[in-house]
Amino acid sequence: REYDFTSSQTDEVIALLDSDSGKYVQSHSHRIIKNRKWLIIAPAQAEQAETILIEAGDTNVQCSMFNVQFSMAETSNSSLRETKQKPQTSNFLACLDADEIKFPLLLRKWKQGDYFYPLGMKKKKKLSRFFIDQKLSKTDKEKVWVIEMDKKIIWVVGHRIDDRFKITDKTIIQLRITYLPN
Repeated sequence: REYDFTSSQTDEVIALLDSDSGKYVQSHSHRIIKNRKWLIIAPAQAEQAETILIEAGDTNVQCSMFNVQFSMAETSNSSLRETKQKPQTSNFLACLDADEIKFPLLLRKWKQGDYFYPLGMKKKKKLSRFFIDQKLSKTDKEKVWVIEMDKKIIWVVGHRIDDRFKITDKTIIQLRITYLPN
């Protein structure tokens, strides 16, 4: 009752227990979503899709759920070769080859049909498939944003960069993008 579900929806919720992941029952304010062996109660939130233009020189971009900070740094090629390690890229930091990036960039929510070349792969992968591989729930997928350049996704924010824009031993300047959740 406290999530606006009615007694007439009880049978639908019980049927979710035997349904596929991603199926859900919705009230006015919430959804009960089947996610593998769990039922998740989440706000229905039909958020407006924001699209934010990022110009060269922007250092901090804020959207409703997080901030993204941009900076440039010189890449020390000798230290990359000596350590034989990949540059420091994590879920919260994307290090990209600045020479491969052309502004303006676009920060937006992902949509069906989006694809990218995940770091370490030479073939493209649809984001929907990537999310399945990452075991993201339906509510987690709805929170995913991307940064794109010329209709190419350069970073699935908070998840993975595109292999085409990674730092190599030829990289002189790197674009560092930091993801800061609110």
